[in-house]
Amino acid sequence: MLIIPIFVPHAGCPNDCCFCNQKIISGNTSVPDAESVLSTIQFYEKIANRYDEVQLAFYGGSFTAIEVSLQEMFLKTVQPFLKVNGGFIDRIRASTRPDCIDESVIDRLIKYNVSIIELGAQSMDDNVLKMSKRGHTSEATRKASRLLKGAGITLGLQTMTGLPGATSESDRKTAEEIAELQPDIVRIYPTIVIKDTDLYEWFLDGEYISPSLEETVDLCADLLEYYESKNITVIRMGLQSSDNISDRGDIACGPYHPAFGQLVKSRIALRKTEGAVKSLCKASAGTRGKSLIISVPKGQCSDYIGQKKCNSEYIKNKYGFRSVKVVECSIGEEQNNSNYPNVIVR
Repeated sequence: MLIIPIFVPHAGCPNDCCFCNQKIISGNTSVPDAESVLSTIQFYEKIANRYDEVQLAFYGGSFTAIEVSLQEMFLKTVQPFLKVNGGFIDRIRASTRPDCIDESVIDRLIKYNVSIIELGAQSMDDNVLKMSKRGHTSEATRKASRLLKGAGITLGLQTMTGLPGATSESDRKTAEEIAELQPDIVRIYPTIVIKDTDLYEWFLDGEYISPSLEETVDLCADLLEYYESKNITVIRMGLQSSDNISDRGDIACGPYHPAFGQLVKSRIALRKTEGAVKSLCKASAGTRGKSLIISVPKGQCSDYIGQKKCNSEYIKNKYGFRSVKVVECSIGEEQNNSNYPNVIVR
C-alpha cells in the first residue's frame, strides 16, 4: 500500500500536550497550501501503479479541528484524484482528537469521501489524560468512536504507554477499554521525551521518569498479544525514524528504538520458543549439548532469531544447547501443523 502523506503540523490543536512537539516529529513547520498538496499528489501519482492500494493521509494535527474552510480546501484538492472520481487514490484518512468529532464533522467527512479516521485516544485513564494535558476525557473517545463506527467510517485508535501518571497496569486497562470500542486498527506509541516540550522540563526537574526500553518492550508485547486475541490489527508500534526522531536527534530520553516494532515481535517469538523448549525438555532426557532446530512460519525467521541473534543466544545459553538453528517450515508442515514454533533436538 502506498501512503501519500500530507503533514499539517499542530493545525487545529486547541492545546499543547505535555509530550508533543509536532514540528520536530513531522519535520514540517508550516501548514501546506493547495498548491503544495497538489504537487505532493502529482509526485506520488508517478509511482502509484506499483501498488495495490493508494491512500492519502492528513497527518500531524487535529484535522477536524482546523478552520472548516481550510479542511474543505484540502479535501476539495484531493477529490479529482479519487478513484470514485476517475483518479488513482483509493481512500482518504486523517488523524484528529476525540473531542473534535461530532455529527456535523461526520457529515463533512462523508461528503468528501474520508473513510478512515484515527483518534488520538492516548489513554483511557482520565487521571493520565489530565496529567498529560490532553484537554479531553476518556468519554470523548468513547463518544467519537461510536459516531464514527455508526457512520461506517474505519476507526483507528492511537494509544501511548508510559505517560505521566500511567503504570503498566493502567496501560493494560487502557488496552482493554480500547478493545471494547472495537476499532479496526490501533497504534501503540511508547512515550518519548522530546526536547522543547513540557515533558522535557519535567524530565529535567526529575518529575518524570521514563520507563526503560526493556520493560516497555515487555509491556507492548503483552498489548500486541492482547489486541491480536481480540482480532484487532496493530498497524504500528513506536515512532517512525526520521532525521529528527532518532537517539542522536531531539530525543532526550525514553524507550526509543528505530526498530521498536521488531523488538516487540521478537519478544513474543522468544516467549513462544521458550514455552516450546520447556515442554521439550520435560519430554526428553538429556537435551544439553545437543543441537536445537526451531521450525517457524515463512517470513518469521528474523523474529525468532532476534536482533543480533539475541533470542537464539538466550535459548542456547539458558538451556545448554550446542547450537540453535531457526528454519522456515516446509509447505507440507505449514499446512499440517499450526502450532509454532516446532522444536526438535539432534
